[in-house]
Amino acid sequence: MRRWALSVCLTLFLVLVLALPAMAAPKVFVDGTALTYQVPPRMEQGTTLVPLRGIFESLGATVVWDGATQTVKASKGSTQIQLKIGSTTAYRNGQAVTLAVPGKVINGSTLVPLRFVSEALGADVKWDGPSQTITITSTVSTPSGSITTKIHFIDVSQGDAIYIELPNNVDILIDAGDVGYGDTVVNYLKSRNVDDIEILIATHPHADHIGGLPAVFAAYDVELVVDSGVDHTTQAFTRYDSGVKSAGGTYQKAANQSWIFGSCKFEVLGPTKTYSDLNNASVITKLTCPGASFIFTGDAEADGEGAILHKNLDATILKVGHHGSRTSTTDAFLARVSPEVAVIMVGVDNRYGHPHAETLAKLGAAGITIYRTDLHGSVVISLTNAGYSVTTQRSVAQPTVQPAPVQPSPSSDTTGSKINLNTASLDELQLITHIGLARAEEIIRLRPFRSLDDLSRVSGIGPSRLADIKAQGVAYVQD
Repeated sequence: MRRWALSVCLTLFLVLVLALPAMAAPKVFVDGTALTYQVPPRMEQGTTLVPLRGIFESLGATVVWDGATQTVKASKGSTQIQLKIGSTTAYRNGQAVTLAVPGKVINGSTLVPLRFVSEALGADVKWDGPSQTITITSTVSTPSGSITTKIHFIDVSQGDAIYIELPNNVDILIDAGDVGYGDTVVNYLKSRNVDDIEILIATHPHADHIGGLPAVFAAYDVELVVDSGVDHTTQAFTRYDSGVKSAGGTYQKAANQSWIFGSCKFEVLGPTKTYSDLNNASVITKLTCPGASFIFTGDAEADGEGAILHKNLDATILKVGHHGSRTSTTDAFLARVSPEVAVIMVGVDNRYGHPHAETLAKLGAAGITIYRTDLHGSVVISLTNAGYSVTTQRSVAQPTVQPAPVQPSPSSDTTGSKINLNTASLDELQLITHIGLARAEEIIRLRPFRSLDDLSRVSGIGPSRLADIKAQGVAYVQD
């Protein structure tokens, strides 16, 4: 009896094991029709790979394989696609598109990341994890007056959280505020019926940008995480890093990637080099769509902005760097972007005095319309093929450019408008040229200073910046 029972158990075990590959292969539906393939879809590195030829041809595209160059070429109407096997870069009408994992040939079939189908042909792609089902739907052109894209600047007080809502259920998130605002961001995304997040950008490791991201990882599947590649020693970064590793998606360091989603292009502009200063290491991105284009700067300061001045920065809307600090939005950068609208993400009565009067004056003098989350709450910019419109959570009286904030009172150890490096407060130190929050905190840690030349111990302060600080005539040293 025992031998018979054991035989039955072994038989059932073998049946289940042999059935697993078939059970594991996702089902594919294109425009409601179930498709079958000699080589079924599969998961690799958290990315779903699907047969290119079968899906593209089902969507009306013509596919040609060049065995000599290991290149796939596809065309549909005016859209031309080119993909080389083994490369993480494909091309759509000559524009580079970054793949989460490279395309590959398996048993004579070319498999590509599922999301590439949406990027290449503008199809609506949905993935249902529990049922292991891929649903692909052809899309039709959008009337010029209908809303196709929305960019949400979510009010998270003194922090950044930007949700980019693209057609075909493509969702991009840039930062998520401090740890106390993670649920705020998640609830906002749920109110927009977000199903998953295609791309998550963590601009830099400061808590007011990445602190809320663990809540996002807990609530959503994230296909791709892109950050500056710079580590930090804080608890906020440790929690963020754990979230990235447990999310199961693909991770990439920012390196000039670009993605095409229908008629929109999302691309990484910076950082272009390694910075010891975390703010300048911010990932800078650009979104270009019919109706408007955007530059998202994180907390990039003068150095980070200056390093990308040679790139195409022209944009309709600028997310102002570092919450409107005077250390960002240089004259040269603002002239290259030449925006119509500026959005400043900043907390009410924040202790840094953001946005600084100099930044507000600079934007106002250029005739740029300013929206501030401390005044307007969340700001939503809706795009159509014909242009854009702006709605805000709260209405405020014009002009949008508010009076300059009151500067912090000098401490008892300051002399007139002078600032003593050894006794000045965090806010006072930031009145010194080239000294932002991170450097002010470092100055306090490195005290005492014996002379202004000791500032060379501070990260990012070299001879040129030290000369600027001396020329400003504000900083001095006294025991």
